[in-house]
Amino acid sequence: MRFDLSKSESITPFGIVMLTAAIRESLSRGKKCSYVKPRKASLQRFLSEIGFNKFFRLKTEESLPDWLRSGKVQVTRVTGIDALLTETLMEIIGEHVNLSVGLKGSLFMSLQEMMTNVVDHSETQNYYVCAWTYPRKKQLRLCIADLGIGILQSLRNAPQYAELPNAHEAIIRATESGVTSRPEMAGLGLNHIKSFISVNEGQMCIISGNGKVFWKFDKGKTLKQKMVLPFGGTIIKLIINTDKESLYFLSDEEDYLV
Repeated sequence: MRFDLSKSESITPFGIVMLTAAIRESLSRGKKCSYVKPRKASLQRFLSEIGFNKFFRLKTEESLPDWLRSGKVQVTRVTGIDALLTETLMEIIGEHVNLSVGLKGSLFMSLQEMMTNVVDHSETQNYYVCAWTYPRKKQLRLCIADLGIGILQSLRNAPQYAELPNAHEAIIRATESGVTSRPEMAGLGLNHIKSFISVNEGQMCIISGNGKVFWKFDKGKTLKQKMVLPFGGTIIKLIINTDKESLYFLSDEEDYLV
């Protein structure tokens, strides 16, 4: 397979995660891959900074300095549940968004459940994570992707969701409170994160199989799209506004209303 970025003008962390996962999947299946670097110098620098070159040993480079204040986590392949990575991501969010103690704890548990879902539901132990801040846009972008069975098949494994008609419906149901294919009570991760991003007026996009659902809370829109080329797994993109002036807190934290 040939991955040609020579004519690319820009690429987001979302694209980086998808590209990285696709290349790793191809290599794991014994396929030969070739890569053509972008002509644009600024994009070459970005690929180096975000860890794409390091990931594929295209170039030796140092790790990012002061990841907390820079708000950047290079693209990385994770195996199993990584509590330290969750803490890192949560500290970055807390550094760039003014959160209450309760909300920090709630979002930490939500991020942890998102990663647990990969291990428990996708039938794969490996997934990809990348986080990047854009100071000029005042945004933090976080992406998590796996190459597992997808949300539709995962939910259909539970009898109560066996009749789900398509990937779009499965994605939407997966963001509802309590919806899970586990026998025990769960299904709060995506729902809590979605609620926070809605108040934050950010964006959330989930692609799984041939379904794509894009919540543009800043525009008050929810868009559904059928993917021409299905994504073999699930990828979640979160765009959080890095708002330090507003304070975000849980509805039951009444002390913050004083």
